Amino acid sequence: MTAMKLMDVPRVLCQPDANKSCGACCGMYNHTDFGYADTYARLRARTQAYQATARIDDVDSLRRFRATWEPVGEGVKLLSGLPSCPFLGFLEPEEETGTRMPRVGCMVHPLQNDGLDGRDCGVYERKICDEYLCAAHDLLTLDERRLVLQAVQDSYVYGAVITNMRLIKELLKQAANLAGEYPSARALNRPEAIAAAGEFFALMRDWPYAARDGVFGPIVAGHDLETGPRALASEALGVPVDPLDTILACLGTEVDSVEALEAARAVVRERVAAFAEALQ
Repeated sequence: MTAMKLMDVPRVLCQPDANKSCGACCGMYNHTDFGYADTYARLRARTQAYQATARIDDVDSLRRFRATWEPVGEGVKLLSGLPSCPFLGFLEPEEETGTRMPRVGCMVHPLQNDGLDGRDCGVYERKICDEYLCAAHDLLTLDERRLVLQAVQDSYVYGAVITNMRLIKELLKQAANLAGEYPSARALNRPEAIAAAGEFFALMRDWPYAARDGVFGPIVAGHDLETGPRALASEALGVPVDPLDTILACLGTEVDSVEALEAARAVVRERVAAFAEALQ
């Protein structure tokens, strides 16, 4: 059987293809109500309001929009000192996306506005928007990037996963432990492996054991811009550590009983095993 050609991986991961994009750096997940439904509703309302009240060639309208829609105040953001740009919205009509979240991105970016640039009205300087690339661009291997790009087609899940580098690496590590060897690029390119990885990464969308800041994965949100590592749930409960507990931390897990911990482990164990089997 002829091996499938490996897909080309774009240099920049923010807007990798026509189906998905990442809005993490713009503050997409920096909300106390970070769940999928709340995030979708917030981005929809913001996009509709922008289209109805703001114009890219009217700076005053952009400033008024920011004043109205920028999230501020106690209890609104997980990291109070991290800017969350109100110009993050949907870049495509919802009716064209089916069941996935539409691509997200900067509604005042020149590529969306025939060259007109309204980013100076946002929370970051234009230069930062032009030049900044998140750590995933340096820390993820080509194979890891390719796997996520093929396995995830929804913007909410994509942004939550591609910025959660340890989650990606732990999946491959645990699968390698089960399979007896680290997966090759060709193994990761198998349709069955891509589908199984997609099922695993989908846990970031609706993980029932997520802490109040669980969308940040292995990072715990503190005051202002303070962050720290998330403790293993097993250590918090005073029970023996399981190799899967690192993945649980990457999923932002917080449980209050051994029974809940075992249930969370069982879900992760099943999906990791399915991925490892699909690599064979």
